Amino acid sequence: MPEDTKTTRLALLIDADNFRATYLPLVIREASALGTTTVKRVYGNFANTSTNAWHPLVLDHAMSPVHVPPPVKNKNSSDIKIVIEAMDLLHRGQIEGFCIASSDSDFTTLASRIREDGIRVFGFGEKKATKAYINSFDKFFYCDLLLEEEQSGDLPKSTRTPAPPQKQILAAIDDVSGEDKWANLAEVGKILGKRMPDFDHRNFGYKKLSDLIQSIATLEVQRSKVGTGTLVQVRRK
Repeated sequence: MPEDTKTTRLALLIDADNFRATYLPLVIREASALGTTTVKRVYGNFANTSTNAWHPLVLDHAMSPVHVPPPVKNKNSSDIKIVIEAMDLLHRGQIEGFCIASSDSDFTTLASRIREDGIRVFGFGEKKATKAYINSFDKFFYCDLLLEEEQSGDLPKSTRTPAPPQKQILAAIDDVSGEDKWANLAEVGKILGKRMPDFDHRNFGYKKLSDLIQSIATLEVQRSKVGTGTLVQVRRK
């Protein structure tokens, strides 16, 4: 995947049968930080009233709706269509990253297969997604948590967010720290992202990773000027 994420060509594939329309603006925003979305498709039975919420959003965000009528009543055919078109895009060699929006664990094998070709895959879903499904992605976004965080206002974090994974954070700090026990916070973040595809400081109510780290009483943070930037380091107290 190119280092310049702005030029990374992404395919966004949305399972409308297993993904809420209200999450779409959030997905578009997060995907834009990962690269340029050159393919934007949403799959579902658009003759069904359950997909009505998608109709205006498809126009607003220039999505390509893919109508998939089920051959049998109550049978979801969108999954197979998404898999077929994803493999189609993969073998054309023009897509450098995939975004799959669904909480359906049936896409676990698809995500793993795409990654076998060295292509990064990003998942968008909800907390109800299985751990195996989440771990099949390079990074997984909990859209329900991110949306709640945006709409939460001034509610105390303890009433609306899960506790940070302190054990994993401490392990990451220990693994990248130098002899002085200080660790580059950016490197800590990279390690956490590799080990925990669903790790995102915003899930815990913090806008920055440094804010989350500073909330942990057993850690201390220091900042120092490096050229025109700032180096943020962390260590155990």
